[in-house]
Amino acid sequence: MPWPRTGDDLPGGERSGEEFTDLVSLAASLLRASMAALVVGSGDDARLIAHHGFDPAIMRNSTMLREGTAAVADAAAVPSLRRDPLVAAGARFAMVLPVVGTDGCALGRLLVADHHTRPAPPPADDPLLGQLGRLAARLLERHQLQRRNRIAAQIVQADFSAVVMVDPRGCVGYVNHAAERLFGGGARAMRGMPVDTLFPAYLQADPEAASAWLHGRGTHPVAPFHLRVRHGDALLTLEAARCAWRLQHGEGVALVLRDITAQLEQEERLRQAALVDPLTALPNRNAALAALSGHIDAGIAVGFAVVGLDNFKSINDTLGHDVGDAVLRATAVRLESLLPAGAMLARFGGDEFALVCPGADAVRLGAHLADLLRQVCRLEDIDGHPVSLEASIGIALCHGDDDCPAGELVARADLALYKAKAAGGRRCCRFDEGMREEVNARRLMELELRRAYASGEFEVHYQPQIDLGSGRTMGAEALLRWRHPERGLLLPVDFIDVLAASPVAAEVGRWIIRQACQDAAAWPRVGGQPLAISINLFPVQVNNGLLPHEIDQALAASGLPPERLELEITETIALNPDDDGARALAGLRARGVRLSFDDFGTGYASLSLLQRMPVDRVKIDRSFVRDMLANTGDAAIVKSILLISTNMALQVVAEGVESHEQALLLRGLGCHGAQGFLYAPALDPQAFAEWLAAHTHDPAAAPWTRPETAGHG
Repeated sequence: MPWPRTGDDLPGGERSGEEFTDLVSLAASLLRASMAALVVGSGDDARLIAHHGFDPAIMRNSTMLREGTAAVADAAAVPSLRRDPLVAAGARFAMVLPVVGTDGCALGRLLVADHHTRPAPPPADDPLLGQLGRLAARLLERHQLQRRNRIAAQIVQADFSAVVMVDPRGCVGYVNHAAERLFGGGARAMRGMPVDTLFPAYLQADPEAASAWLHGRGTHPVAPFHLRVRHGDALLTLEAARCAWRLQHGEGVALVLRDITAQLEQEERLRQAALVDPLTALPNRNAALAALSGHIDAGIAVGFAVVGLDNFKSINDTLGHDVGDAVLRATAVRLESLLPAGAMLARFGGDEFALVCPGADAVRLGAHLADLLRQVCRLEDIDGHPVSLEASIGIALCHGDDDCPAGELVARADLALYKAKAAGGRRCCRFDEGMREEVNARRLMELELRRAYASGEFEVHYQPQIDLGSGRTMGAEALLRWRHPERGLLLPVDFIDVLAASPVAAEVGRWIIRQACQDAAAWPRVGGQPLAISINLFPVQVNNGLLPHEIDQALAASGLPPERLELEITETIALNPDDDGARALAGLRARGVRLSFDDFGTGYASLSLLQRMPVDRVKIDRSFVRDMLANTGDAAIVKSILLISTNMALQVVAEGVESHEQALLLRGLGCHGAQGFLYAPALDPQAFAEWLAAHTHDPAAAPWTRPETAGHG
């Protein structure tokens, strides 16, 4: 690349080049030499600033110019310099004067050369050489300063920021174009104006702090500050930075101002968006937690409640998400109208709302929320759909002197809400420490269940099902047992609720299906008829989309015909199946797998579910069978179930039959089958095989067919 012409890259244009040209000419004259040059940098970064007596084009390949040499009497006699372009141009004698700035740093080199050799160069301490070096240094430093000043001036005049220069008296000395536009005045009119006039005290958020900052009072270093100014009809917020300047004849400060009004407005919009729920326009979880923390930090007693809708999932699943959103908005409006005085309502997420009640008395808050719950739980018309809202409330309290962070108070309210829902919903529940113990026990149980499944501690036992008309065994129900290494054989009542809600439920349910189908395929015929196997399903199995494939795999692996398999569903499953789950059950039933409704009669929606969820058989819960001989109410329920089932052509099996009298009454009422201790408890696979061999070769001789053995199953 060509080297720059004399004066290039220097401030001042041609005039700057003339000064340096005069310098090298003077150096050549004083030292009676024919050549001179001023070079800054070295090696590939060397730049020729000025020259005298030679063509500057030789700079590119000249070692003498790029690297320099202290003093050479005859360059042509030096092997490494013989081919140097400067030597080719006639240079023999050459010497270099270092140019050093006032700070001691090297600025460049002043090279002087002549066509004649000189046996003795001037001494290094020659006053003339020293004067030449200092003159060169001053010129270079001055031009560097001018260059920086010109660059700074261009930056100051740019439109990025407004700049106001303030003198020691606190008056405006200079403003750039951006400042003129910002304040709406000309530079001449603003010059000499007190700087406080530009930033009226009545506009500032803290007038005293603003004045102290403008005049340099306060801590050091000075941090940026927000100042307010009036621009037309608009109030602007400026981010102001202050830096001191000092010259030989004066000093002051420069204020660099940047309009951040739009940025602050955007940040405020984002902050508001981060604290507001877009669906209901209520404060959101973040806002509720902030308010809760504020009350606790201030030492104010505060009550915190979480309101959770009990049936929201079924509303979403049956009526759609648009109706679900409308339900949430309607609930928000209703809750707002029922708030205690001074309370804050927020949407906490999903189908949950939060109430922050500062200064709330425990008794009064509980009573108010109980009344609120009664008002919320009522029929509502939502977009033309009659919707019965149901909710539960968990309450936690923090007294002013409690060491209870906001997160802990929320956790307590969540535990209370969980307890309220587990107790059937539609109720308020206040936190107590026993709830935490229950949750911890449940968590430990979940961990144990994972370990139990991995260790193969689960077993499938079978309880016979008897045809009440013939006394013949017609099948068996598969029942899960847990052979605990320390507690022995555990019945489902000890763990099934936790298991059903745990992540391992789907895996255990899949294993039960495979194991039960495999065992049932090996059972012998009884009275010429094959035995059926009845298997209970966990809710997750119905709704995870895998059930049809898992059933097909189990039937194929075992060889069991689908008509010998019966799947039992509970009201919990029937009330809350998603569309895929309902289609999966219907598809299995169409392929020959039978469906039965377990624990029929125990839930408030059982009868209506018979139409929504077609089944082949219903099972009367043991709670009705147990007391039906002595309790007319239970007997009436049993008769009603049998009457409805007969009208709908459904088979009926009664659970918990323990006496011959119960069996006789059930058979007389038209019940088709029974299971219970009258016949046998749930038996492990080997014991069940032995039971079949002992009791089914001659059904008429079975002990439960003889009245004298009543009650001794």
